[in-house]
Amino acid sequence: MPDGGAAGHATPLDSYRVIANPAAPGASAGRRSGERADMRRVVPSGEARGPGDGNKRYRPMIMDFDTRANTLSTEIRDDWTPAIRDQWRKNIENIHQELSAEFGQRDFATKLQNFKDLGAKPFSVLAYHNKFLAQARSAFVMSAYYPALVGACTLGERILNHLVIKLRDDFKSSTHYKHIYKKSSFDKWPKMIDALADWNVLIPEAAADFVKLNARRNDCVHFRHDLDRDARAPALEAIQLLEAIIQRQFSAFGANSWFIPGTLGASFLRRDVETLPFIRLVFIPNSFLVSNRHQMHFTAGGLLVTDEVLESVEDLTDEQFAMGDI
Repeated sequence: MPDGGAAGHATPLDSYRVIANPAAPGASAGRRSGERADMRRVVPSGEARGPGDGNKRYRPMIMDFDTRANTLSTEIRDDWTPAIRDQWRKNIENIHQELSAEFGQRDFATKLQNFKDLGAKPFSVLAYHNKFLAQARSAFVMSAYYPALVGACTLGERILNHLVIKLRDDFKSSTHYKHIYKKSSFDKWPKMIDALADWNVLIPEAAADFVKLNARRNDCVHFRHDLDRDARAPALEAIQLLEAIIQRQFSAFGANSWFIPGTLGASFLRRDVETLPFIRLVFIPNSFLVSNRHQMHFTAGGLLVTDEVLESVEDLTDEQFAMGDI
């Protein structure tokens, strides 16, 4: 039986905002800045690994997501208890009110259906796409299907450009480097996809989805009569392809090879991937370097992460960390 079905919706400015330079009352002299008197310290995001941090792993936690469409699409079952059914109905009504305030009451039934058809916005660390993906989704909800289509396709191109430009100097010895090191932007998707795949930046499934999205991009930027009749289906397909890429490549959770397996309910980066250029660029800044004894506090001001301060620690393997060793 489900619980009350609270809807999940967070943005960089919402409940997953990190508190900048948080005060740590009672910090003891002689310890790292931010340590609490009870031998806990505030952990900043993206903190560099030090010589005494072998018992810690990076936990990606700066992200955005929106799972309200899942709540809206859930069938309220007769075999649930009355209290659970009432809570789900209340949550659904609250979402309706939120969406009406955001998108307007006019033609609300269509807007609501569009929102549900989009599905959940994937859990993603903050990178090059979050803000513009939200705008493409909003355009689709508002029935602005062609702008949503073009927005999703061109955002795919922006993601590829960002990755190539930010990471190319880490791959100067590759055969691709001589073709890309001078350019400030790129519009040939196959070249970018091939380079990023050869650098082991793009996982194979994300590379394949970029190829599919490139085909949608070519369809929408070159004249086609059929888009005058129906741009909704191509727009929905493009957004869902883009979100599949984001889910595969930028997810803060899941079974990606860079996560330690067996850490139920949380994801931590494997120790041996921390030096990979893509991980350094995208995941480390959105992560907290923590031990198994860290705590997360969701405060009115944002996300606050604290951890124990131990006098001496031993290095842990990923397997030991997953088992909960200290």
